[in-house]
Amino acid sequence: MKLTPILAILAIAVFIAGCTSEPPVGPPEVTVTGVAVSDLSLESMDLVVFLAVDNPNPIEVTISRVEMDVSYSKDRAEVLLGSGTKGAITVPASNRTEVTVPITMDNAAMLSAAAVLLLSGELEVKVEGTMTIDAGIASFDVPFEKTEKVSVRE
Repeated sequence: MKLTPILAILAIAVFIAGCTSEPPVGPPEVTVTGVAVSDLSLESMDLVVFLAVDNPNPIEVTISRVEMDVSYSKDRAEVLLGSGTKGAITVPASNRTEVTVPITMDNAAMLSAAAVLLLSGELEVKVEGTMTIDAGIASFDVPFEKTEKVSVRE
């Protein structure tokens, strides 16, 4: 009977599909865990942004690049303080990796922000960025954003 080989192939296919029902691989989650003034003087102000990357997947994930902008509000307008990048980060399977990104500051904006920081003791900054995930044959971006206050006391 010719129906038996077709049923056997169909049964094997259903069995294999049932065995490979692992959850789909998803993107890692990135969280801004902090922003800090790493150095403040009359000549310069340096910022650093701390990120936590959580990988819920059973395989390690490679982040090819993290890019971000840091800004603050002045007279109801966003003023870009600076930008930072970091590349080639490996996040182990089902794990969390802490990442530190130094921010290169724009001189004019830095002076204005440093004045606010010195006078008031704190500055509210906004971090906006994108993490590019290298998934082998393709890559995709995971955006992140957070507004946080930084102070000289930290």
